[in-house]
Order: sequence, then structure tokens, then C-alpha cells
Amino acid sequence: MDFALTEDQAGLKAAARTYLEDTYGFERIASLADDGGQDLAAWPELVRQGWLDPDLGLAELVLLAEEGGRALHPVPWFATAGLSLPVYQTAGVERPGPATLADGSGTCRATRRDDGWWLDGAVQAILHADVAAELVVAARTPAGVALFGVSPAAVSVSARDGVDPLRTTSDIALAGAEGRLLVGPPSAAPLLTAIRSRATTLLAGEAIGVADRALAIAVDHAKTRSQFDRPIGSFQAVSQQLADGYAEVELARSLAYRAAAAPTAEAVACAAHAAGRAAITVCETAIQVCGGMGVTWEFPLHRWFRRALWLEAELASGPLEAIAHSLFGEHS
Repeated sequence: MDFALTEDQAGLKAAARTYLEDTYGFERIASLADDGGQDLAAWPELVRQGWLDPDLGLAELVLLAEEGGRALHPVPWFATAGLSLPVYQTAGVERPGPATLADGSGTCRATRRDDGWWLDGAVQAILHADVAAELVVAARTPAGVALFGVSPAAVSVSARDGVDPLRTTSDIALAGAEGRLLVGPPSAAPLLTAIRSRATTLLAGEAIGVADRALAIAVDHAKTRSQFDRPIGSFQAVSQQLADGYAEVELARSLAYRAAAAPTAEAVACAAHAAGRAAITVCETAIQVCGGMGVTWEFPLHRWFRRALWLEAELASGPLEAIAHSLFGEHS
């Protein structure tokens, strides 16, 4: 497989990095993390730049996710492009703005009445439900799972505490909430499965960006911090840690690009496992290289470590089982 980016892909990645670096420096990220976590004012610019273009393929979306992870992009792009956009595309309706998916296929039911659909139930840990213009809710009907558009004003939204203030999550409760049918049975269930695979691949890309930025922070520190009249990066104990981190990032990147090009269950699982591991181990290495200052509140590294912890939790469900099944089949 050729892992080289096309000219258009390289241009997209470079443009995204330039925009994010110019917009979200360390101080800006810290300010947003302490004040709500999302820069909704930047949403129109994101749309203008084509981050939500329906013609973008999975490979291009992974590149954007990677750059988003590198910058800790504080906009609900993943929840929209990764989780809810496929539903609107399948339904053939216009997306109302930032949106997110609430998978209540096991906890919510939808009832048809003469005047429409009404939903009851609850869903926990919904990403960016507090800032979504619409919730895409999966609920069970007598004919099977269906996907509905629900106004956030029609549900009860309760914020949850989390490890990463830039990734807000909420619990929602629906008590006779009106929903507009987007995708009905039998199409909704396989669409949900495809969305889970898509989301996992994008999160793997984001984890690579997190690891890459943490490594860059550590390398910069190793070049500028001196001990015994030498940069600490010249010492073998430090340089080998950084080299190991680089190898982790590149392995995970190759697997994520492979999953984006051919998103089989095995490829997606391998990418998720490698990327989640890389984000955690490289952030931990970066903290060790930076020493005591690496764990201070003022130093920015802890924000990437927080995202790595969040990603590890999101990517932990399923990859090892899928890999084992690909190796051993039904005996796994």
C-alpha cells in the first residue's frame, strides 16, 4: 500500500495545520478549556474552509482529525463530521449546524402518533450535547432501530465531569420529546455500525495528532534545556526515549492511514489499538523528558495528556477482540 499523500491531501493537511496553529496557541487553548471548552464562533469559518464538505473521503477526514488532535481543536467537528453527518447525508436533508449522535438504540423507544414521532428514554455520555444545534438520536421502534433529529430544547441535558474540559459530555433524558424521522428501519442499524467504524478511525487519527504534538513539545524542550553545559537531548537516555516515541507515532500513523484507505474491521481495530497506545505512551514519555515542569498547570503538556486519556477510554472498547477474531476466527 502507498502511504504517500496525494498533492491535494498534502495541501489540505498543510492548510489545516496553518489555520489551527494561527488560531489556537497554548494560551488560547487554556482560556477555552477554563471557559466552556468550545469555540463556537469559529464554526462558520470551519464550514467555509470545507471541513464539513460532504465530498471529503475518509482519508481526508483522518488527516483533518490528525491536525485537530495536534491542536486540540476546540470545535465540535468530530461529533458533527464523524458521528452525525452520515445520517444527514443518508437522509438527504440539510444539517442544521453542529450536531452529535446519541445512540439510544438500547435505552430509548420511539412511538408513532398521528402527528409525528415521540421519544422516551435516556442516553449517557453524549459528546458535545451541550452545544449541538440538533441531536441525532437512535431509538427503537416496533419495526427496529431508527434515527431521529431532536431539538436539544426538547430534552433534559445534564453535564458530566470529565478528564478533558475541551471534550464536554452530557447525559440526556427524553420524556415525550418530539423527533423528526431521518433514517428508519432497516437502514438505520447498519448505518450505525458504519458510523462506529468511521468514528473509531477518525479518533485514531486524532490520537496520532495528540502524540505527535506531545512529542514535538518534548523534542523542543530537549533541544533548549541544558544540563552539564549540554542540551539534554544529547544524552542517550533522553534521545532513545524520543526515538521510541517517534517510532510509536509512525507505526500508529501507518495503521490509521491503512484503515482510512480500507476500513475493514481488522484494520480499524489495529489502528485504534496502536493510536490509543501511542497517545498515552508518547505523552507519558514527553512528561518524563520535560521533568517536573511537565506536570505543572502552567505548562501546556497536561492538556494533551488529558486528551490522550479521553481517547484511550473511547478507543478501548473492541479493538483487541476484533484483532483476535481476525486471527483466530470463531475460536477467539
